[in-house]
Amino acid sequence: MKNILCFIFEEFSDFEITFTCLGFKLPEDYQVVYFAYEKTPVKSTTGMTVTPDKTITEVSQMQDIEGLIIPGGGTGRMVKHELEQLVNKLNNEKKLIAAICAGPVYLAKMGFLNSRKYTTSLDSQYFEENNEIDPFPRDTYVDARVVQDDNLITAKWHAFIDFALEISDWFNLYDYDSEKEELKKLLTPT
Repeated sequence: MKNILCFIFEEFSDFEITFTCLGFKLPEDYQVVYFAYEKTPVKSTTGMTVTPDKTITEVSQMQDIEGLIIPGGGTGRMVKHELEQLVNKLNNEKKLIAAICAGPVYLAKMGFLNSRKYTTSLDSQYFEENNEIDPFPRDTYVDARVVQDDNLITAKWHAFIDFALEISDWFNLYDYDSEKEELKKLLTPT
């Protein structure tokens, strides 16, 4: 079984990853594993309570990890050493690392976005208004709905459909060449 890891935390934005994670329910050889720092229930931005399948310590020991998804939302966005180790391990193996909306904050805080193209929904003003230091390297920021730089895919919050489509493309989950474009036309407003 190929494992797609999805990091969840208090106040994570569930709607940003729903379509992405649904895409892995169809192929029989993939499964999404929801993990957190601890194995205690977390509440999403919509109020849904989710109990993680595993802790970060448990997923770090798993085999057949194909990618990591980090949703937006949350408060504090604390980067623990175990998360940084996991990201670095997956990056060294050229596995997918995907983050949407505020999710890239985790990657920025660990220096992972330095010299990599990315996008995020959080601008410098957000950090100023919240009396926080902006962790992003703004010289590689791209103002686009979705940005892919090698094995990194990032997206703004409103591009959650595009995000899912790009991730599905990364894993070659489409049945035929034009399926991605057909889905994009069907699912996104014109």
